[in-house]
Amino acid sequence: MCGIAGYIGKRNFNKNTIKSLLQLMKKRGPDNQKYLKKKTNNKKYLNFFFSRLSILDIKGRSNQPFKYKNLILIFNGEIYNYKELKILLEKKGYNFSTQSDTEVLIKSIHCWGLNSFKKFEGMWSLAYHDTTKNKTIFCRDRFGEKPLLYILKKDEIYFAS
Repeated sequence: MCGIAGYIGKRNFNKNTIKSLLQLMKKRGPDNQKYLKKKTNNKKYLNFFFSRLSILDIKGRSNQPFKYKNLILIFNGEIYNYKELKILLEKKGYNFSTQSDTEVLIKSIHCWGLNSFKKFEGMWSLAYHDTTKNKTIFCRDRFGEKPLLYILKKDEIYFAS
């Protein structure tokens, strides 16, 4: 499966550090490696790293970090009931450009907020950032099938799955 990692804090990673980290993650997902670095409203750096093993919708349009409106998502796992959730979201007016559970996941969060996690059936570990609220949320599945490891250090957080 895929691999995710990230950092939120005042450190500004250089290109060599980013390249090294993505290289370490390559075995978790050899099909695509990407990252997003963004300065937040409170002058911290948000860094999302992703390594993809393509299973659902193998086209590049489903690569992560995945953005939708004010949300940025990285996600490791699989949402088993994504097709059912997609139908519910389409009835609410959402359109889809991929066949991935990633797009369903981010649009579910956009539609239902934190309540969306009650609707998911599957195994996952994720981080998403809301650029409007300047807030990052971390979540893993109920049974911890996809682990979410983190280190809190003063005003920094490092995380991975």
